[in-house]
Amino acid sequence: MPCVWFKRLAVCSLLGAALGPAQAADLTVEQIVERTAARAHWAQRHNRQTNFIYQKTTLTEELDGKGRAKTTKEKLLHFEGGVATLKEIKRNGKPIPLPASADAREGTANREHLAKTSGARRDDNWADYLNKELLARFDFELIGAEDIAGRATYLLKFKPKNDNLPVKQITYRLVNRLGEKVWVDAREFEIAKAEIELLDEVTMWGGVLGAMKKFSYDIERTRVDGVWFNRVSNFQVEGRKLFDSTRVRVTSETSNFRRNPAFNK
Repeated sequence: MPCVWFKRLAVCSLLGAALGPAQAADLTVEQIVERTAARAHWAQRHNRQTNFIYQKTTLTEELDGKGRAKTTKEKLLHFEGGVATLKEIKRNGKPIPLPASADAREGTANREHLAKTSGARRDDNWADYLNKELLARFDFELIGAEDIAGRATYLLKFKPKNDNLPVKQITYRLVNRLGEKVWVDAREFEIAKAEIELLDEVTMWGGVLGAMKKFSYDIERTRVDGVWFNRVSNFQVEGRKLFDSTRVRVTSETSNFRRNPAFNK
């Protein structure tokens, strides 16, 4: 008990130094999680990312047994008004022809619709993951406070509540075994950084149909003029479907943020 008390005192002291006495509320971990979920849904409703123009590069690598890339595929996407346009594709470092584009008038109509609709799809929709049903599957612990890009964050560790969580659909077999750490911005309760890993191997039908041996997802986010974006993410998976093994690594980076004059609010 004294150890827990001293840990909470240390966290509050660090946040107090960063935020000032008026903002350094002694929040419980439950309150931090609730506010983070509420913020994600608020961001989804307001969808302020559509006010920006930016680009996203994604590198997908198929790996061999030693973690070396066998094949690579690179994509460059341009985001404007909530609409993503594919600008470039490379396979194994060589440009390949782009797929036929949609009619220009249809693209313009879609862009206008997205700009006017508050519920338009975000490029990084945390509200899909931070819902009550999903969060209820995990135990959260406040383990510290860290500075990220000059902003104070709560550092939370999470793990599954138990080994017998309900499985409503096949993806829950994976979700139920995820854990690690998440950094929450102490002022706005946005996810600033996350490190998510598969804690145990997940099998399908006792391993007959397949198995997920490794799953990791690391992400860092950035705040641009009060709006949060995924900046860098790294995803890696290793598994088996029947007799075929799969090892894939996906790295994404978002950059060149600027306000869109056409949709500026």
